[in-house]
Amino acid sequence: MSSANTVPVLNKTIALIEHVAASEHGRTIKNLSLSLNIPAATCYRIVRTLAQHRWLQEDGEGTYRIAFGLAHAARSYAETEHQLAQLEQPLKQLCHATGLSTKLTLREGHHAVTVMRAEPPQLNAITSPVGSSFHLAIGSAASVLLSPLNDDEIKQILRTAPKDCWQRQSEKDVFQRIKDVRTEGLCRELGQYHPSIYAVSVPVPITKTRLVALTVVGWPDDFKGARQKEIEKQLRQSVTVFKKRLAQTA
Repeated sequence: MSSANTVPVLNKTIALIEHVAASEHGRTIKNLSLSLNIPAATCYRIVRTLAQHRWLQEDGEGTYRIAFGLAHAARSYAETEHQLAQLEQPLKQLCHATGLSTKLTLREGHHAVTVMRAEPPQLNAITSPVGSSFHLAIGSAASVLLSPLNDDEIKQILRTAPKDCWQRQSEKDVFQRIKDVRTEGLCRELGQYHPSIYAVSVPVPITKTRLVALTVVGWPDDFKGARQKEIEKQLRQSVTVFKKRLAQTA
């Protein structure tokens, strides 16, 4: 991302938080200023602002450490991360059962992000690296993540999609996938965005307010004939397994 589209003082603040978090014994304002090349006055204001919001705390000797307020702000993702860890084994089991790549996807803003994956042994399997991101206009997983939103919210998100999202599909196609999720609990993306990539996705609630998309991805031949029905059946069965696994850790 171009630096023209970022906020310099926010970049400094994030760097400062990361520097303090990496320190076993905390950091003084002077140390932070010198280490991060932040002007002393600016560094002081950043630290005092973070302390005011309980993201940093002073230990009485001018040394600052991460405070509970920051942990509280991150707590919702910590819960998500814990729940995701419970799904690693059943995700691998689904991958083994289908012989296809499987993945879990979360919504972050207007994008879907791969947060976990499992890959079959064959070299030509379609992969989606952890951390890869794509706009919510694209694919079955994204449609699952859009499905809890109202239609006006969805339209606002779709307006932000890059032009290349609409080369082989329309907004109507996206809403049809969302409708399928809402009515069938499952949706398909069978080569609409990319003719060589087929995928089927289902929603899996992982917290009271958040869900992930569970997806099986493959080549067109992997979904031929009765094979697609079998994949969809295995996906639905996996949702039950995933829910039971999550319930055990609740």
